[in-house]
Amino acid sequence: MAGAVLRSGCALFLLALMTVSAAAQTGFTTEKHDDLGLAFQVPLSYEPLPVPPDETWVVLSYAEKLRPRTVKAVRPTIDVVWIDAPPAPTPPAAPASPASPASIERYVASRLPGWTIGQGVQGKAQGAFEAREALLIPGDAEMRPMVGWFYAYSNERRTIALIGTCGDHELKEQVALWRTCAERMRLYDPVATGEPELAALYAKSTLRDTPFRIDVRKRLVRGWRAEDTENYIVVYSTKDQPLIRKMCLDIEFLRTQYDKYFPPVAPIQAVSTVRVCRDRDEYLAYGGDADSLGYWHAAAGELVLYDAAKARKNAISDDSETFEVLYHEAFHQFIHYSAGELAPHPWFNEGHGDFFGGAIVHGEVRSIEVNARRLKGIQAALATGKTVPWSEILRMEERAFLQDASLAYAQSWSMVYFLRLAPEVQSNRAWARVLPTYFDTLKRAFVEEKSSLPAAKAADRVALWQAGRAARMKAFDAAFAGIDLDEIERAWKRYCVGFQRPRPK
Repeated sequence: MAGAVLRSGCALFLLALMTVSAAAQTGFTTEKHDDLGLAFQVPLSYEPLPVPPDETWVVLSYAEKLRPRTVKAVRPTIDVVWIDAPPAPTPPAAPASPASPASIERYVASRLPGWTIGQGVQGKAQGAFEAREALLIPGDAEMRPMVGWFYAYSNERRTIALIGTCGDHELKEQVALWRTCAERMRLYDPVATGEPELAALYAKSTLRDTPFRIDVRKRLVRGWRAEDTENYIVVYSTKDQPLIRKMCLDIEFLRTQYDKYFPPVAPIQAVSTVRVCRDRDEYLAYGGDADSLGYWHAAAGELVLYDAAKARKNAISDDSETFEVLYHEAFHQFIHYSAGELAPHPWFNEGHGDFFGGAIVHGEVRSIEVNARRLKGIQAALATGKTVPWSEILRMEERAFLQDASLAYAQSWSMVYFLRLAPEVQSNRAWARVLPTYFDTLKRAFVEEKSSLPAAKAADRVALWQAGRAARMKAFDAAFAGIDLDEIERAWKRYCVGFQRPRPK
């Protein structure tokens, strides 16, 4: 009975919402997307957001523009979602579920677990597409300030839906805007667009993988631009042109250092994307973690960061944090391809990311400086006896490593710095070979592990992760063969406690 009351209430509320005039709320701008076969009006109070390249259903995304001195617990957003029915299985599988495989129910079940669809009302049909709208209700009490709504055009093969989310106190106002967008949407056959112009842009280019670069540029939303370098395409919405110019130069200078330290298992053909968001809010809207300044998204092939100089109100403009993150995350991007699309153990991966984060770059990589924040952290941990034994941290996989991320990062940086620059390491042949032996073995072992997989498992994510884990353990065993871990750990502790910066060579 309670469920029936809820569904009835949702329908009545939707009918009430339909009486609100959106025209009085804001103006609209018309957008036409021939490649998707749709045109509709977007509120002027919204701005477009880029869609990650590995996104499978959301084709367009928008969020309400941020207003100075206005903070909302839930930023209103609207997404255009494209849901195609999957190919029919052969032979026929078990009877299909009541929901069509191209329905909005399929999307909600996958992307909004725990949410329920309220009782809908019929919308305005368009050609072969039936239309309906309904509220989306979160099941988790902690998410109740957020509510959702959709307007979906559906037939047996496809659903094209506009899905909005906002704070519950804004629902009436926002639905008025969203419904105008949805009802004024026009669907037609998609047509190829933009390819000739972009192909002409690269017609005489000697840059590698121009089809990939063209595809990246095709995905740019309003306000974003792109710059090409030899190994990267940098896409950005910040207006700080000097920042972007230095980034384009610096990542190529750092690339030569990465290549010197970590020669790839095979020539790297991939062109890497570097995405520079305008500010922290745009970074968070794109998917960045609130506790981070940047991240490497291997599945999407993107390094994502933002202009950190704009992050703090009334702060003196300083891009040092931005470049530290760039150098750190660009290392992760490089090592992914250099090792054959495999991440090393976290201590090796994050330790080197922070190591290269200390690079000083002016026309070349002048030096690798100390990470003062990590040094302070490891010295504090040593003073209280809270470091992780080498025998444990060297074998840790990511989940265990991140249990105490602050300590793990500081310790990993200090371990890599010690193994690269400590005089005691340089004078000990076995210790000096640890890092190169680890990486050389990792590359070779991963190739071997993958080649031993049955053909049916060659692209299986679980099987590949297990192969990677086996390769990492072989790398650890080879790198530390014959080394007394307690002895090298004691030397590392002495080095960190009495740290003295090495003289530049």
